[in-house]
Amino acid sequence: MMWSTLIGHAQIERWFATAIAKGRLGGSFLFVGQPGIGKRTAANLLAQTLLCETKDPAQMSPCGHCQACVQNVAGSHPDVTRVGKPSDKTMIPLELLIGPPDARMQAGFCREVRMKPMQGSRRIGIIEDADFLNEEGANCLLKTLEEPPANAVILLIGTSEQRQLPTIRSRCQVIRFQPLNSTDSAKLLRNVHGVEASDDQISEAVEVAGGDMHVALRLLRGEADQLRDALRSQFEAPHPDPVRIGRILNTHVEQAGKDAAARRAAMRDMFSFAVQFFRRQVRQVAGDRVTVSRALKRLDRSVRALREVDRSANQATLIECYAADIASATTADRGEIG
Repeated sequence: MMWSTLIGHAQIERWFATAIAKGRLGGSFLFVGQPGIGKRTAANLLAQTLLCETKDPAQMSPCGHCQACVQNVAGSHPDVTRVGKPSDKTMIPLELLIGPPDARMQAGFCREVRMKPMQGSRRIGIIEDADFLNEEGANCLLKTLEEPPANAVILLIGTSEQRQLPTIRSRCQVIRFQPLNSTDSAKLLRNVHGVEASDDQISEAVEVAGGDMHVALRLLRGEADQLRDALRSQFEAPHPDPVRIGRILNTHVEQAGKDAAARRAAMRDMFSFAVQFFRRQVRQVAGDRVTVSRALKRLDRSVRALREVDRSANQATLIECYAADIASATTADRGEIG
């Protein structure tokens, strides 16, 4: 893996190159930006750069062939610890950070990043779903982030600063990944993911996905085209049918299989589509106050539903309430969904 695979973020590569060359690389970083635009790639590249056995890290050019590079790409380097939210959990379990109740601080992320490197000269710790750290989990990390071991680099990956607890933000150097422009979006989807589509198709998919490249990729692969068309028909109808809307959404989720993460991704696909549909509708009917008001209510409701997916809301309840609210164009406060 080379830094050339990090598309659209040359300034971040240059920043790390300068910090490493001057010996000023910090110990704790928070990577924030939209899903799928390269944060995880950057974290893996930085780990590989720092641990490569044949190239000076300041060169920002890991060889890709030494044992450390091969292990990094395979996700098996003994000096790299990764933690993420399990697909069947709503938050990152405390046990992954500080070990089980009967062995606190004898296992887990915080202990491992403080251990002496087994193979290289550094320890790298990566928390891949920092959005899902609860207050108790964040508190366990505070000392590690505030006083990282001299040979450790800790990388947290999230979607925005606002979704991180203040105690986490204040102890990390924030690296902001900007949304990809149309050229870089096309390059990423074609070169990295093998998408074969026109510039217009890619541009439309990225817009519908709200910049989420994971969603854009699924859209371009033609997944659930018929279901999206059916959903569009309901959104455009004078009197949308809540039963039909619910059936469309449930069908899409069921097609994703039994895996909880895949089902949540399917729900995000549909709600992302809804958000972009109603945003366009607001622009298109700007002169019609009644229609604009209804579209804004439906847009607001779709945004709320999209947020609830990330909180692992109960699928059936979320879809039922959403379908009813879209049909009636109301956004009455029902309390937290799920």
